[in-house]
Amino acid sequence: MLLNCVQREQENAMTRLKKQQAELEAMRLRYLATEQKEEVHQERRELDDIRNQLNRLKQQDDDRLGPASSQSGPAPAQSLNEGAEEHLSRLLEERDTLLRTGVYTHEDRIIAELSRQIQDAMRGRGSL
Repeated sequence: MLLNCVQREQENAMTRLKKQQAELEAMRLRYLATEQKEEVHQERRELDDIRNQLNRLKQQDDDRLGPASSQSGPAPAQSLNEGAEEHLSRLLEERDTLLRTGVYTHEDRIIAELSRQIQDAMRGRGSL
């Protein structure tokens, strides 16, 4: 009788221990996912900063060159089309990269926003 009680108590303790280990593992995975999401957000901010700096530098170059460089004929329409293609490619790459991390799903707001921007860019491409 006493042996049965001790065995049951040990089984209960093992069950609780396994449940606690599973909870700890789930917490660890959530922590890692959150940490990875933060890393992605930080990298995204850095990329945005770099992109903004490049745009400022490009604008400064355009301002320095003046209107003479923009009077070269049909090239601006072609560069506009190329710019739209590059923008679309970048959006697709960003969305796919975020999805591949496994941290984001199609329901996440950032993915939905990228998808919306992709759709807008594709519609704009069709009208060019």
